[in-house]
Amino acid sequence: MAIAMTTGYSAQTEGALRCIEAASDWALACVDALPQQSAYTLIDYGAADGGTAVGLWNSVLDRLHERQPQAHYTLVGNDLPSNDNLALAANVALQLSRPPSPTVLVSCRSFYEPLMAPGSVSFGFTATAMHWLSQSAGALDTHTHVQASGDAEALSRFTAQAMRDWNALLELRSKELQVGGRLLTVNLSRDEAGLYLGHNGGRTRNVHDQLHQIWREMADEGRISADHYRAATVMNFYKSPDEFMAPLKDSTSAAYRNGLRLIDQRTVYVECPYRRRWKETGDTASFASGLMATIRSWSRHSFASTAGDAAADELYGRLEKRIAAAPDEWSLDYVEHHQMMEKVAA
Repeated sequence: MAIAMTTGYSAQTEGALRCIEAASDWALACVDALPQQSAYTLIDYGAADGGTAVGLWNSVLDRLHERQPQAHYTLVGNDLPSNDNLALAANVALQLSRPPSPTVLVSCRSFYEPLMAPGSVSFGFTATAMHWLSQSAGALDTHTHVQASGDAEALSRFTAQAMRDWNALLELRSKELQVGGRLLTVNLSRDEAGLYLGHNGGRTRNVHDQLHQIWREMADEGRISADHYRAATVMNFYKSPDEFMAPLKDSTSAAYRNGLRLIDQRTVYVECPYRRRWKETGDTASFASGLMATIRSWSRHSFASTAGDAAADELYGRLEKRIAAAPDEWSLDYVEHHQMMEKVAA
């Protein structure tokens, strides 16, 4: 399954930046715990265009350089071949002019594949990326997102695919990590109350329901076909803390057998920055366009790939109008799961 983020992703995803900032303390704790050595390899898995993580890598490299000024550092930015990898290269290259002047590389492959040599990674990091499934879990008949659908059978399919994927991801990363290396995952999730990105318990509208309502409206009007309506399924899944931790509590899992261990975990909430700014300024037009753009940045491919660019553009035009008409009823609040892991000798 091909996934594509909108060009200019970082400029349209302030919420993702705030999620990374909320994880910076644990990123520094990870690198503080690394064994001293002459060279370190760091990788950002699923980095999109890399812009949202520039500050985090500034801090990480500063901390490592302070501890080990003579060491050599390599920073790798990773995302799909379809990603804006020119922008990713430019953003990781921002580290070149700063001490410790690391080697910077771009890996244009899926994080569902082996990306680094076995035992080569000192610190791995990922943010708001690994909720995307590796392949289709099947279409939905009555919604565009499984966790807003109320479809128990579909939820079972998506859960099974998400857990296969998560086990596979952790197995790959456990092979790539050095003994003593750390992995920090910052993933979109759902909490014990069932809240997730776009669903904040009814304080504002469920964003996934709104996308579906507009898509259904367009089908009813004949703007898209019935096949287009059914095919537009957002292929991601927001796992719970227990689901995230499961492979590390199972001594028979491949990741556990390879030595990957859970150090700590937490759930973190990030308030919608667009709504907060609107509350301060009252600028409804900017709020509507900004919130629409951040939703479009991660969901557009699911609609454009099935019904074409014009249909997707119409969807987001209608979405922006809905937000502008009732701004107090809109927000995109983040529910994040942070999981800190270490590789030990197996």
